[in-house]
Amino acid sequence: MALYGIYGKHEIKDCPLNNSESRKLVLDLENKNEDADVCANYKINKVVGRYHSGLEHTFLWIVDAEDPHLIQQKVINSGMASFNEVKIVSLMTFDDVMAVSRKLEQN
Repeated sequence: MALYGIYGKHEIKDCPLNNSESRKLVLDLENKNEDADVCANYKINKVVGRYHSGLEHTFLWIVDAEDPHLIQQKVINSGMASFNEVKIVSLMTFDDVMAVSRKLEQN
């Protein structure tokens, strides 16, 4: 399992709540995002969670995936990159941080 965070933000004028073109892309994405075949094409094993801050115009999606470059391609192909600034970062759980910290203390 490799966890990745997909961080995004957009301008107020591009918000799906304010912009019909962005809204259409988001609604189309909703229909495709849970499709197992679509996720498999990008080697995304699971969508762990999708979180949004409406007033901040930001989002964080967490996925279990095999290749961050394929996540990038999915973001581009879905149209999300057309109105969002997106950053993809590797993540670890807090439990993983604790395990590594314990191991380092043993050395």
